[in-house]
Amino acid sequence: MRPRAVLCLMLALPGALAIAQTDPAKTAAPASPELRDYAKLPVCSLSADGLRLAVEPCRTAPARKPMPRRPVTQIIQRMPVVKQAPQVAMPAAPPSPSLQTLLNPPNAPKALNNCGPTGCNDANGNHINNAGPGTAISPSGKVCNRNGVWLQC
Repeated sequence: MRPRAVLCLMLALPGALAIAQTDPAKTAAPASPELRDYAKLPVCSLSADGLRLAVEPCRTAPARKPMPRRPVTQIIQRMPVVKQAPQVAMPAAPPSPSLQTLLNPPNAPKALNNCGPTGCNDANGNHINNAGPGTAISPSGKVCNRNGVWLQC
């Protein structure tokens, strides 16, 4: 701080302490009639049943002085040491499917063409036999579901 600021604080401090130590009732400005009437009212309290005020009108209770703080030693404990989990070997990646399997999934519906009373042909030219309403039998002997021109085995 600057020496001038320190000097001003030293000169102002005794005057501020003198003002703080004087009686507030003597230094207070004359109160308005509303404030004097308010000060004459009893302090608000609850009735015996605790559901309403005992006396109305009333004024709020004066502020309580704060309780003095008691010194308590601060206890700072060390943080626990965190142990790292052991490293686990990663399993080998499963073999990736072939490009042919990705392009033609095994259970994907196949388009049929040249349908007749005995069956239809698939895109490869294989004959699929009809086995009843909504069913067909593939050349390998599998029973497949038929929906219009789509076949799913």
